[in-house]
Amino acid sequence: MIGLRLLCAVLVSGLLVSGCGAERVTEPVPAAKAAEPQTAELGWREAYPLRGPQLRFHVDRLEVRSQGWSAQVAVENATPVTFELGTRPLELRFGLMLFASSSLDELEEASREGTLPSLRRAVSIEPPPPDALRPGQTWHATLSAPGSLADGSFVRVSFGTLVARGEPPPEMQPAVVWITDKAYKL
Repeated sequence: MIGLRLLCAVLVSGLLVSGCGAERVTEPVPAAKAAEPQTAELGWREAYPLRGPQLRFHVDRLEVRSQGWSAQVAVENATPVTFELGTRPLELRFGLMLFASSSLDELEEASREGTLPSLRRAVSIEPPPPDALRPGQTWHATLSAPGSLADGSFVRVSFGTLVARGEPPPEMQPAVVWITDKAYKL
């Protein structure tokens, strides 16, 4: 017991000594370089859940400009339940997220741990989301916002929040925010 306390005291004093009187030189973090203007025809098709009645998410095109971005997207309701979209404008989570890699494991871990990157929220959604997306309906839109995107980052598209009116189908949550499994490298 005494040996352990002594070891802790030595470690602590060593840390204190190393930090005192020595001037730390830190390298500044380089500013992120903005991605060059580019257009990507993506054709992404994803569904939640994998089987049975589904919400289907489409990302057709991504355009990065020097002063902003836009994405052509769609949400298809292939369930027997109506989902609310535009009735809660403060809960809209449509936009882009930038990740360090295209790893789906990274996305899932960040989601579990609550460490997802900030949403680059769409400032413009044309046409705006309908209040309700009924069974069999598909809503097509162009999301856009000003601001540059970091070169070399991986872009995922965020859709939501879609809220089931009534009981959602099995294996489906009553409120859905979908972040694409696929990612595009800028």
